[in-house]
Amino acid sequence: MRNKMKISFVLVFTFILLAPCTADSTKNLLRFPREPFSDNFIVLHPDLSSVRGEFSVCTWLKNQLDQNVPWFSYKVPGARNTLLLKLTDFHVMVASGVAYPLHFEAKIMRDEWYHLCYIWKSGWAEYYINGVWVPVTGPHPKGLLSVGGTLVLGQGQGRSESDKFAGDMYQLNVFKRTITLQEVTEMFYNGRCVDICRALAYEVVVSWADILRKGEVNGEVTKEASECDYAWGVVSDVAGMLVRNIKRKYN
Repeated sequence: MRNKMKISFVLVFTFILLAPCTADSTKNLLRFPREPFSDNFIVLHPDLSSVRGEFSVCTWLKNQLDQNVPWFSYKVPGARNTLLLKLTDFHVMVASGVAYPLHFEAKIMRDEWYHLCYIWKSGWAEYYINGVWVPVTGPHPKGLLSVGGTLVLGQGQGRSESDKFAGDMYQLNVFKRTITLQEVTEMFYNGRCVDICRALAYEVVVSWADILRKGEVNGEVTKEASECDYAWGVVSDVAGMLVRNIKRKYN
């Protein structure tokens, strides 16, 4: 009887813990088509004044091209890309006006979903793929992020035809601080069909909902169903797995 009470308590506690990580409420992803001759991108003008000293960018991506193309570009007037995130490297430029190319050794396969996180603080940068830390080489930029810029998703702001992302983007969020390894891994293991947890949602300065609602769509970019109606099933599966492990422990 006591063991059953323990199991019931853990089951309730598990769902309390998981409840703040709710099913995705947007149900839409952004699809960037393969045709390189089209200007396929999303434009936003976010207020990033609260992230000048540190920030994090996380998203789910499914790439269709075997090329190192940019998917995130932030640029202030009169400068090159202040922050350019690509599939196999990235460039960061802060108030000094000097561009710092940072590289990592990882292969992004075609037609597979990946969870990517770029985390930056003055003099320090980290990158995670599917919740795993990836070594970054190159000088880590110091200073403060310049504000008043334009955010473009799907390509760099040079807009050359060979410099375009093709594939699906989902649940991109910009956070106003450096998120932790635990928070990165939780986002990945929760899966793309679950919103970020409530405690972390308070740290968001550019949300996926903002992008879908306020982003200026150019070219042939479309909003497609994310196929995430089963999100609560994913949460239930996780809870069920935890409970089964606990039953084995107490039986």
